[in-house]
Amino acid sequence: MNAILIRTRQHNERCPQCKLTVRNMLTNVFGKVEANWSSGLPCKLADYNNTDLADSLGAVHEALQNHRGNNQFVFVNKLPRVDYFIPDQNLIVEFDESQHFTKPRNIALSHYPQGKDYGFNVEKWREICQKLDKRDNDPKYRDEQRAWYDTLRDIAPQLLGCKQTVRLYSRDLVWCSLNPDSESDLLKFKQIILQVNE
Repeated sequence: MNAILIRTRQHNERCPQCKLTVRNMLTNVFGKVEANWSSGLPCKLADYNNTDLADSLGAVHEALQNHRGNNQFVFVNKLPRVDYFIPDQNLIVEFDESQHFTKPRNIALSHYPQGKDYGFNVEKWREICQKLDKRDNDPKYRDEQRAWYDTLRDIAPQLLGCKQTVRLYSRDLVWCSLNPDSESDLLKFKQIILQVNE
C-alpha cells in the first residue's frame, strides 16, 4: 500500500505511458479506438446560431469574453482534435492534465445548462479548477481558448449523435499502473468510462 502511495506522489502527470495505457485499455474494452480524432465540428459561436445549443454556448462564450476582456480567442474554423473516439460506442474520451483547470474553465463550467447530465462530474472539475488555478498567458487568451474548446467538446458532440463526452483527470490514478491484460483492471476501467453513459 505504501509503495503505491509513494509512486502516486512521485508520478509525473505528463507520463507518456499513461496516455498509451489509457488507449490500450480503451481498445481492450471497446475494440477500435481512434486517437486524435477530428469531429469536424465548427469552432466559432456563429456556426451554432441555428442549433439548439446557441443559447447555452452563447452564455459560456460571453462569460469568457467578459472575464479578462479577451474578446477574440477563436482563430480556427474547426474544433481541434479530441484525444480518443470509440466508434462502436459513439463516444469521445478526453484526458485532462492540469493545464485545463483554470479560472476560465471554471467560469465556462459554471454556465453549463442546469439539469443536464455530463460524462464527468462538473462540480468536481470546478473544484479542481479552484484548487489548481492554472494559468497560461502565452498567448494572453490561451486559457479562454482552451476553456472554449473544452466546452465545445463537452456540449457540441450531441449534434453528431455522440454520447456524453467522458473526461479522465490525469491525477485521479497512476494510469500507467493499469494492466490492459488484467480482467479486474479492465472491469474497473470500463466502470469509470461507462458510469454515466450506460
